[in-house]
Amino acid sequence: MKSAGLLSLTFLLSAVPAFAQWGNPQAVTIKLANDHTGAWANEAIPVDGRSYPISAFWGNSALSQNGGVSATNAELNSYGQNAHCNIECSHGNLALNAQTTYLSFEYGQVVNLKDATVACQVPHW
Repeated sequence: MKSAGLLSLTFLLSAVPAFAQWGNPQAVTIKLANDHTGAWANEAIPVDGRSYPISAFWGNSALSQNGGVSATNAELNSYGQNAHCNIECSHGNLALNAQTTYLSFEYGQVVNLKDATVACQVPHW
């Protein structure tokens, strides 16, 4: 009986880190798409609160054009329930989270995200 209890306790303790990561991922997946060309690309973005240039992730993707990244929308595809991402660009800022997983740039017009940044984090309430 003691060995069954010890085995159950060991199983529960090994599951704790997995449950802790569910709401606080180490990375999320964001898809940028260009609905005018049909091009799109998913990229894993670290959830560390730092701002990264869009070109660092999508610069060599199907969205790369003339030294920039051309997109019409952004979609948060894989994320923890508490993750928040912001895309900052000259066309406005897009805030993606579990409640708002899809947003368009400039009403679906193609925008160049050459100087844009992306930052994802899990707020610490």
